[in-house]
Amino acid sequence: MVEVDWTGEEVRALRAAMKRSRYEFARLVGVTPRTVVLWENGRTTRMHDASRRLLDGVLSQADSVVVARFEHAILADRSAAGETEDTSTALVRNTKLGRETGLDKEVEDNDVRRRELLACVGAGLAGRAADLVASEPEKMLATLDAGSISERRLGLLEESAQTLGTRVVQVPPYELLHATLDQFRTVRGCLAERQATHHQIRLVRTAGRLANIVGEILFNEGHFGQARLWYMTAIHAAQDIGDRYSEDIALAGLTYLPTYSDKPKEVLHLLDPRLAENPGHGPAVAWLWGMAARAHASLGDADQFAYCINKSSAALDDFAPADLPVGIFSFRPEKLAFYQAIGYSRLGRAEETASAAARAISLYDPQETMEPALVQFEHASALLSSGEVDEACAIATRAITNGHTYVGLTVTKRAEQFDSTLTGQRGRAVSDWREQARLICDSARTRA
Repeated sequence: MVEVDWTGEEVRALRAAMKRSRYEFARLVGVTPRTVVLWENGRTTRMHDASRRLLDGVLSQADSVVVARFEHAILADRSAAGETEDTSTALVRNTKLGRETGLDKEVEDNDVRRRELLACVGAGLAGRAADLVASEPEKMLATLDAGSISERRLGLLEESAQTLGTRVVQVPPYELLHATLDQFRTVRGCLAERQATHHQIRLVRTAGRLANIVGEILFNEGHFGQARLWYMTAIHAAQDIGDRYSEDIALAGLTYLPTYSDKPKEVLHLLDPRLAENPGHGPAVAWLWGMAARAHASLGDADQFAYCINKSSAALDDFAPADLPVGIFSFRPEKLAFYQAIGYSRLGRAEETASAAARAISLYDPQETMEPALVQFEHASALLSSGEVDEACAIATRAITNGHTYVGLTVTKRAEQFDSTLTGQRGRAVSDWREQARLICDSARTRA
């Protein structure tokens, strides 16, 4: 017996070997005539395993003459694809199959439809009701069979999105743009083919997370308008499947835009509807409270800063650091400490800023490309406010010259803010800082 993959050609070859119409073949296999049409026309991207088993069963019960005709037809098809059969033989065979197809279409239109409608009339149905009763089961089965992604492929797509979400904080983000867009297009293509409901949900979640990564990359390159579009796509995808965690993660990403545009009131405008629900558990919720804390500190509201930071901390109480993945789909203790340092710095509390910054630096993986440098800038700012100019400049210089640091939008903006606080300062450390900052930031702008 030749190996059978059950493509459209092989289904057609088996039916032809058995000399059955589509209607008769469908009854024999246990499916609808419409499903057979879809199989044979190649309209199903992947046949269900259950359908394959049905066809295997029909073939295993066929007599030897049918099996011989089937094997001959398969080998002829493979030859026509370029193995052994010459073009003229293929043309004759395809012409014959074309005549069969036309005959089968006539059978389907004139026989199958008539039988189905007569059965409906016999059951007391007529008109549109009879038509729907006769046609809708076929259409539903055809829809279910028209697209089916394998569990393995779906798992690989989900794993890829998770890996990209981790890698985007470990390498220069723009390096991942093409890979992320390719994955997004693949997932969108799978969604265009209606999948089983549980697969559809997982694909939508994966598409949303990939959109979130693209938003992160575009934000870090300063393309705020496009970043907003991708973050909103991520939010819409999460809402579509009722995934509140992914929606909160995408909302946190969206608030980066007004945060780094120095618009704290706009940050709170985005966050207030969700925080008004008083969410209290999980890393995504912790991130939202942390973003709100930063905004309140920028507005000089120490009480609200403390309240939101405490809510952020409480949301992580039940999570060990090992349970919180690195990357943009989670919120870890080092990020909380970083946000505390930012808030204390905005509120002019130098000692607390230095303490929070030191705690964050001790927790961060030094391989991360942006936030460790941003934490060092907060520490440098705290030292500067205490009059330790040389040490502040030395820390800021190390932050921007570290080989792991990616000097994108966030680092460049923070470097400019630090430099503006040095107005009127002189000395070797200040000169070294300014020379390094000018070279590196100018190079980053040129690349962008």
